[in-house]
Amino acid sequence: MGIAWLAALTLSACLELRGLPPPVALIIDDLGYQPRHDHDAAALAPLETFAVLPFTPFGRELAEQLHAAGKEVLLHLPMEALARNELLGPGALREAMDRPTFVAALEAALGAMPHLDGINNHMGSLLTGDAERMNWLMSALATSRPGLLFVDSRTTPHSAARQAARSAAVPYLARDVFLDNRRTPAAINARLEDLVRHAELRGDAIGIAHPHPETIAVLRTRLPMPGRIRIVSLASLRAERACRARVAAWQGASVAAAAQREQGGDEAEATEQPHAER
Repeated sequence: MGIAWLAALTLSACLELRGLPPPVALIIDDLGYQPRHDHDAAALAPLETFAVLPFTPFGRELAEQLHAAGKEVLLHLPMEALARNELLGPGALREAMDRPTFVAALEAALGAMPHLDGINNHMGSLLTGDAERMNWLMSALATSRPGLLFVDSRTTPHSAARQAARSAAVPYLARDVFLDNRRTPAAINARLEDLVRHAELRGDAIGIAHPHPETIAVLRTRLPMPGRIRIVSLASLRAERACRARVAAWQGASVAAAAQREQGGDEAEATEQPHAER
């Protein structure tokens, strides 16, 4: 379900969503280097969203295949981290870049990946905490790719991406749970349960995982988890959030209207009572 279709949902259709399990978007990151593992991840039927690194040997071809299969494609944009920057790969945004160089690097990475539905950061614990660079990023996105979604991988608790996105009117979402920081089946299963609990408590959740064999094995066994969650695209998750907000606004307006009617009835009784006594 795309954002355009869900935007047209009637209030009654929005109300019907309340009876469904909560939506979860699960992003598979770091694609483009290992075709066998990447294709194993892409073949996990319930999954909808895949983040592909730029300038990788197999990334562009994989993005084409994912798009043809109706999946969401994100640019997994390398950004400078506080440590281990040897893992960034080509096309990284770095703090030492001046603004023209920074924007040129961003545009080159965007141009290297077809069929983009959004961007999320690869690493970036240093750069996403830099408010000035995040403002450069969001301003450039708003200018060259208006409406393109930014998903904050939240590799630092000090990310400035949300405020920068809001200031530039760039659509923004943020990761809730990493599934596989520890690559044991027990740890991955535990984090998957954390993701489900988050969705149950908050109404939805966004997870990030990687095409590790251990992760793929757990997801192949555990998904789609019918009755507990629904795996959806980021576009659908955004639209359902808007739907829930619409329902909440309608409920608030209904409560206010009921209170106003009750108050009006009390005032009418107070006005009419003397006539009844006469």
